[in-house]
Amino acid sequence: MKKILHICLLLLLCTSSSYAQISIGGGDGDGTYLSPKEYELGPISVEGAPEYDQNALIMISGLKSGDKVMVPGEIWTRAIRNLWDQKIFSNVEIYIKKVVGDVIFPVIKVQTRPRVAGYYYEPITCVKKSDANKLKDVFDLYRGKYITESLVETTKKQIKDFYADKGYLDAKVTIKLVDDTLTANSQYFEITVIKGRKVTINKINFYGNESIKPMKLRKSMKDTKINNLWNIFNKSRFYRSNYESDKVSVIDKFNEIGLRDAKITKDSVYRNKKGIVIDIHIEEGEKYYFGDITWVGNARYTDGFLDTVLGIKNGDIYNKALLEQRLFMSQDGRDITSLYMDFGYLFFQVEPVEIKVEDKKIYYEMRINEGKQARIRNIIIKGNTKTNDHVVLREIRTKPGDLFNRNDIIRTQRELAQLGFFDPEQFNVNPIPNPANGTVDIEYTVVEKSSDQIELSGGWGGGRLIGTLGLSFNNFSLKNMFKKGAWSPLPSGDGQKLSIRGQTNGKFFQSYNFSFTEPWLGGKKPNSLTVSLFHSRNGNGERQSSSNYQGVGITGVAIGLGKRLKWPDDYFSDYWELNYQYYDLNNYSGVFAFNNGYSNNISLKYVITRSSIDQPIYPRSGSRFVFTAKATLPYSLFDGRDSYGDLSSQELNKYAEYYKLKFTAEWFLPLTADRKLVLYPKFGFGFLGFYNKEKGLTSFERFYFGGSGLTGFQLDGREIIAMRGYGDQSISSPLGDPIIAKLSVELRYPISLNPQATIYLLAFAEAGNTWRSFKNFSPFDLKYSAGVGARIFLPMFGLLGVDYGFGFTPLDPHSSGYVPMNTEIYNNGGWRGQFHFTIGMNLGEL
Repeated sequence: MKKILHICLLLLLCTSSSYAQISIGGGDGDGTYLSPKEYELGPISVEGAPEYDQNALIMISGLKSGDKVMVPGEIWTRAIRNLWDQKIFSNVEIYIKKVVGDVIFPVIKVQTRPRVAGYYYEPITCVKKSDANKLKDVFDLYRGKYITESLVETTKKQIKDFYADKGYLDAKVTIKLVDDTLTANSQYFEITVIKGRKVTINKINFYGNESIKPMKLRKSMKDTKINNLWNIFNKSRFYRSNYESDKVSVIDKFNEIGLRDAKITKDSVYRNKKGIVIDIHIEEGEKYYFGDITWVGNARYTDGFLDTVLGIKNGDIYNKALLEQRLFMSQDGRDITSLYMDFGYLFFQVEPVEIKVEDKKIYYEMRINEGKQARIRNIIIKGNTKTNDHVVLREIRTKPGDLFNRNDIIRTQRELAQLGFFDPEQFNVNPIPNPANGTVDIEYTVVEKSSDQIELSGGWGGGRLIGTLGLSFNNFSLKNMFKKGAWSPLPSGDGQKLSIRGQTNGKFFQSYNFSFTEPWLGGKKPNSLTVSLFHSRNGNGERQSSSNYQGVGITGVAIGLGKRLKWPDDYFSDYWELNYQYYDLNNYSGVFAFNNGYSNNISLKYVITRSSIDQPIYPRSGSRFVFTAKATLPYSLFDGRDSYGDLSSQELNKYAEYYKLKFTAEWFLPLTADRKLVLYPKFGFGFLGFYNKEKGLTSFERFYFGGSGLTGFQLDGREIIAMRGYGDQSISSPLGDPIIAKLSVELRYPISLNPQATIYLLAFAEAGNTWRSFKNFSPFDLKYSAGVGARIFLPMFGLLGVDYGFGFTPLDPHSSGYVPMNTEIYNNGGWRGQFHFTIGMNLGEL
């Protein structure tokens, strides 16, 4: 009977409890560890893992039939390691099935790891549905993935980090593997999460700071904030990496006042009952000042001119951050680098070198390498999948052959944002320099967003519900109207605007509007052409042919020409519009000065605008000033009449006669470094005048003030101006007023700047009033209100909003002569809030 030799080698190749084994069996004269013996490999077989190709596993092991091997030997260890490295087996073993002479027949025996069948949260776990949805993107537990100890531990850590980000630093996570009863060798992850309580930063204490108050130092820490009421826009979370960065910001604060040797000697982070406490000990050191600053290598500009732009002189408190800002890319463009780059010096470099420190003064030498002036070679546009190249190119200020100009690139970004076709948050500009030939290619990358809108709304007017359906196509292409394949769903890409709008409340009121705008008439200059048509009819529901019909029909047409101006600067534009409206009244009372007959309103309007806002949806910088003048001909000055007392109301209004002046100003002021919190103040004034005192003020074009600006028919050209916190049109006289003034201020903060749904919150305060004439005009006799609101911009529907406002000034019809429409909101001279809904960017604005 053969003597059997059994040798076992146990290799622990990972930190888990899984193992790999070699068992070698043989007859007389088999090798031992002290005296290995050579064998020839016979056929190799595989046990386990039937789902895998056996030949592939043998090839991965490195064993090959016919090879000479030593028993024992390194080849067996290497074969097991090769299979183990695939990370799909929980056990690997090689044993000898039989030995025939000097030929051995090895068997590779493997056991595959279990796979992920899925995961679920243990029922007692308080994991919100919203958190569960977010966690799907945090860990990667797809069905069929091999389960390893590393996967289990990584998943635990990812879940703990997710809740730590929410302030649950003590969250506990356990994972239990549960066998799948339906699928062999599969397991579920049973996840248990105990969040515990939120842990926030309770205190940040500073010691040794004499020159800067603790409040300012805490404010300089952008991502490490105390949990208190006035930090509502900042999360109070402790992250070690953010904390280390914020410590640098604290030292930078000292550097700004000349304490350049300031340092943190020690700091500690610990817990108390209320949260995390941070202690920071500072050593300020002595104060330093700037010494002389000299320039080397500058040929384009003189030393004196560069000193003026830099704005730092001998004896100023040392501030390295200010020095770097004045040298490299200041936000206001007041820096040396911008000075050169705006004149083509793309390859410009400046290196500030400290040449000596003497008597607490730091002396600098500015070493300049101006380089060659670079000219623009090519303009590359990427990402405009819908908008045609020529629409983008005509807005770009950087032209091939021009000198490189950084300011032109910044202005181009603004102009492209104003189009409304691209996401302003995803603009990217990439200058590609070619130092060899002194040229630069400029690559503009844009991301298209939907700019077309559908208006589907309801309002209240005339005691009935009014439905509105409007379609606005803001990137339309008229020339592709008859082009096959261009309708997808509409011809687009040329930047033209087409608007169709209808309103009705059934048989009592219908209104239809059509307008078309070509922004680049002729294609060479930004001169716009706008044509609009409209028709409306409001009545008692009877047919026009009926003897009982009472109503008014209005038909109008307008044509306008706009132009961008270069003087006083290229932020100015003007617009001329010729407008004609025809009114046909039939026993219609309550709105106009006459009940039967017709009237013609022929006017010329001029608008001059200066707008430097950065983007239209959520502006964060810039301003806008608008002056509007609108007038008819002064018919009464050449009709030969001295008195109009003998004329009927219809004859008096046969041709509307007036002039109208309006001025508005608004600013967008970012209040935080990330430019999200924005202050938006606005002022507006309007005046409607007459040419002839005897003829008096026209009944057209008057101002109606109060409420949301949504309610009422604008049959007589009236302007319905919103003032939140009051009833609709409750501040002005029942027949409107010729003078209006309004001041407002909003504080805005965005929740989402996604172009598919831009959402922001606001708080507002407003003041305003209307007056019947300059005789009783008083700029301090104002109505006041305040409140909060929210806005959401959806590309298909435009801007939608809701406000809750409080009107602080009770409306007293006996003292003011005004009759509020919603006097029921006032109770014994008091006030209460009310909701207002808004639709559109400018509806209800002065």
